[in-house]
Amino acid sequence: MNRDLAFEVAQKAKNAGVKQFVFLSSMSVYGIDSGMIDANSRLNPKSHYGKSKMQAEEMIKPLNDEKFNVAILRPPMIYGKGCKGNYPRLANLALKVPIFPEINNKRSMIYIDNLSEFVKVLIDDCNSGMFFPQNSEYVSTSEMVRTIAEVHGKKVLMTRLFNPFLRLLKTRTLNKVFGDLIYEKRMSEYKKEYNVNKFIESIQLTENMECSD
Repeated sequence: MNRDLAFEVAQKAKNAGVKQFVFLSSMSVYGIDSGMIDANSRLNPKSHYGKSKMQAEEMIKPLNDEKFNVAILRPPMIYGKGCKGNYPRLANLALKVPIFPEINNKRSMIYIDNLSEFVKVLIDDCNSGMFFPQNSEYVSTSEMVRTIAEVHGKKVLMTRLFNPFLRLLKTRTLNKVFGDLIYEKRMSEYKKEYNVNKFIESIQLTENMECSD
């Protein structure tokens, strides 16, 4: 599905005279759980999902020519209303726990409306190449939990008490939650603005709360 079907659809689109093909890949093609990804970072996927996305990229890219523009997007974690994955787990936690570790990590993320806007302007421009859309702000896990709680009128006490223990454990799961994983910001610049919602607004919309002006 991630590789063969994507390639077959791209081939069919080209044969039908479609001018542009946008392929949604993933940050997972880099195969890292923490650190900063820049223009020189190598692809080294660890999961079957990441490997299939990388293989699809390799098959689709050669289809690009002067009449068929191939655009490949590698977004970070995507969140929004009804999303799956890590965000709903954090949201559920934010509404249940009274305290949470305060760790100033940095994560690249993108709100679904910002990603949709990026795809729109990319299609308007009929552009080709590699793209790395993300929110204009990096977000820490602690900040996200606190913000989700606040838009529901709840308060979560942030504490550094557990930080030494978390640093000692250093499991992959904890690293995914509290480690840094970011795109270097210059990678995500585009000639048109696509971040239509700031972080606080995106959380309000995701949690189905009314945004303030």
